[in-house]
Amino acid sequence: MLKYRRCHQDWAVGNTGDAGVAPTIAPMMPGPTSPPLNPESLGFLGNDETGWTRTARGQDIHFRLLRTLDDLTQAERLQEEVFGVSARDLIPANELIVVAETGGAVIAAFIPGQPDRAAGILLGWGGFVGRPRIVSDFLAVRPESRNLGIAEGLKYLQAAIAYQRGFAEIVWTVDPLRAANARLNFGKLGATANAYEIDRYGSEFAPALYGGMPSDRLHVTWQITAPRVLARLIGEIEGESEPDAVSFASGMSADDALVAIPPDIDAMLAARPADALAWRLRLRETLIAAFAEGFAIVGFRGAMDGADPAYLMKRPAPART
Repeated sequence: MLKYRRCHQDWAVGNTGDAGVAPTIAPMMPGPTSPPLNPESLGFLGNDETGWTRTARGQDIHFRLLRTLDDLTQAERLQEEVFGVSARDLIPANELIVVAETGGAVIAAFIPGQPDRAAGILLGWGGFVGRPRIVSDFLAVRPESRNLGIAEGLKYLQAAIAYQRGFAEIVWTVDPLRAANARLNFGKLGATANAYEIDRYGSEFAPALYGGMPSDRLHVTWQITAPRVLARLIGEIEGESEPDAVSFASGMSADDALVAIPPDIDAMLAARPADALAWRLRLRETLIAAFAEGFAIVGFRGAMDGADPAYLMKRPAPART
């Protein structure tokens, strides 16, 4: 199940100016990319006024920006339906209305025959911590619309829009136990992670989804102008090469390692919650140790030959002096 929730808002424009008109934000454009990073180069047809269409798995999925209060209530509904959040944790439409003024975007996806019911929504705020970046707050896809490539399409379009608005980096947090998220983030998008946060939102966050477990999160970074990421976005490569790696062990000398994760944490939570909590605590200990020894998550290996899916970890070679 694809579930991201939630990052923090790093920076936002305050007042909208006279008569409620949003101020113009002069983009600080990152350097040019080769090939160019725009919706068209990633297979989207259209523009930001009418929306875009992208064919995925035999269906023409329509994507468009949500800008009005009426449109943004769809984001409220998906937070409730996908995450099961309380009114306290939900981001309301009257807060989302300012997202565009930060340089960010609320992007929705619609499947054929349902033009007024969003199948997926992706929210990203514009921010600045050392340099411009998008803080991707949540990605929600309805259960019946998964396996249509909607999450991937939303992230691809987010990257293209972010680049056009002057951003070269997108960051977010994600539950490290979710294999579907790992496949998308690290296997398809080429994002990386080397920071772990314990119980980010508290154990009371979305109890229907997490069963009262600590809400641990990985901090994910997506350098959208990096050559390895661009190659994935345009389809030149489909994933990280898999070195001969063994399971991570503290103090290991090898610079490539694997860290296993459960294949379906939701099924485990429903049937064996004690086992799910044990996975949470064991994975927490392993990833914190790996990051402390210089490893980063750079890829994903699916379940194979009876083995659980796993993060591909890499430690950079020491710089030559």
